[in-house]
Amino acid sequence: AFAGTTNALPSDANTAVKSERSNYFDLGISHQLTPHLTLGLDAYYRDVRHLQDEGQFGNALLYSAFNYERGRIYGLEGSANYRNGNFGAYLNLAVSRAQGKGIETGQFHFDADELAYINNHWVNLDHDQRLTASAGVSYRYSGTTYSSDVLFGTGLRNGFANTDHLPAYWQMNLGAARDFNLPTLGKFKTRLTVLNIFDRSYQLRDGTGIGV
Repeated sequence: AFAGTTNALPSDANTAVKSERSNYFDLGISHQLTPHLTLGLDAYYRDVRHLQDEGQFGNALLYSAFNYERGRIYGLEGSANYRNGNFGAYLNLAVSRAQGKGIETGQFHFDADELAYINNHWVNLDHDQRLTASAGVSYRYSGTTYSSDVLFGTGLRNGFANTDHLPAYWQMNLGAARDFNLPTLGKFKTRLTVLNIFDRSYQLRDGTGIGV
């Protein structure tokens, strides 16, 4: 489609993206430790051939697909949920690693030094974030439920061949919800949510990394 334009490919070699094949293993457990507290843990591993990914390369910011020869994605996810009367709380933690090795299609997208590095090293995928967490509390008082939640991440990948990552970030939100019973209309749900109450700013992408 881009033949004869400034976005034309320098070569038609290895432009056909291959179908991804993977073996996926998952093992999890959930246990009600007390009448009020439930704990959960899940472990997963995915072994991939022809790992598909996509990125924005060159001046025209269009997504282009390519394949890593091999891929491995694994991690642990833990959860805790607590409920006692009008009070509730939760905590979720996820530790993960997503990596690829060897570019087997779309090599023309990469500089020679980056291509050589990826062919000999496992590199982190652009969406890989080592630690992600969320937590929240809620309390129901006089018919209104008040809540707060916090999100945290250690930062997405950046730099040469995704060898670095952006700074960690966090955000807190507040909310209140109440149900009303209106004549003829029935139950009417209302909610007020204030996002990012501390007005924190953070960078998700900085324009570096593989296909970013």
